[in-house]
Amino acid sequence: MRQPICRPTRQPTLQPTHQSTHRSTARSVRRSVPRLIRRFIQRPAVIAAAVGGLAAFGIVPATAAPAAAPAAVPAVAPAATPASICGSGYREIDSHTFTNGRVEFARVHLLYNATTGYNCVVTDHSRATAGMALPTGAWIDVQGDGKGQAKDQGTFSSYAGPVRLKAVHSCVQWGGMIEAGVGTYTYTSPWTHCG
Repeated sequence: MRQPICRPTRQPTLQPTHQSTHRSTARSVRRSVPRLIRRFIQRPAVIAAAVGGLAAFGIVPATAAPAAAPAAVPAVAPAATPASICGSGYREIDSHTFTNGRVEFARVHLLYNATTGYNCVVTDHSRATAGMALPTGAWIDVQGDGKGQAKDQGTFSSYAGPVRLKAVHSCVQWGGMIEAGVGTYTYTSPWTHCG
């Protein structure tokens, strides 16, 4: 008598319906999206950049903890002061602020060195425009010297100047400008500081 040959029988496979595939895909997407968001948003560099960008405009999130700068980012050097830009021995004697009433864009400074008799003018960007390459200028003229106006004007990201002229016992006319995205701000003083 012959023995029957046992052959494995194929089990019927159940094909998932379109609806069940859609549900399982939707569930896996729902599970993976928050993981992706957490992975990218919690990176320290992204958070530090976002907080730094907000801080540049004077906005600090209430819940923001002080973020340590990533090791790859160099420390920011302290901003130069008008006196350090003009040089040793200068002290500020006048200034004018460029503002729209709410935001300060820049400030033009007049400094004087009593030892040398030179005046110096610098227009420096304020916090709102620091680091932005904007048309900026600084100028000075000495009354009766016949030399005309000394000027430094161009596209700068921190300040224009220094512009220096000697003005012992003479009046000076000084000023500056900045072109922020909301308009051009210009100031020229009357003849002043005659001493």
